[in-house]
Amino acid sequence: MARQRSNESGEVLDHGNYVLNTLYYINESVNPEAIKCLERKQQDELQRLSTGTQLEDQQGCEINWDSLLCWPGTPPGTLATLPCFEELNGIRYDSSRE
Repeated sequence: MARQRSNESGEVLDHGNYVLNTLYYINESVNPEAIKCLERKQQDELQRLSTGTQLEDQQGCEINWDSLLCWPGTPPGTLATLPCFEELNGIRYDSSRE
């Protein structure tokens, strides 16, 4: 007998429908921090469009999600630094040192 899959909150993930199962899987696997970063990037792009600035005209680096951290947009010659994360995939790290 097939076992029903469930998420951390106990919701059933296997609905007997491939499309629904796939959509639920995608929804469960999206990182909230990635969504926030992509929203910031979109807001930045919308602001640039409202001022008439083309992406090709932009100097420096744009906002970027690297699968772990959201890197801010930076002007040319600037080094972006971010603090270490406290936890990654259930493993806690000492983020008190630089």
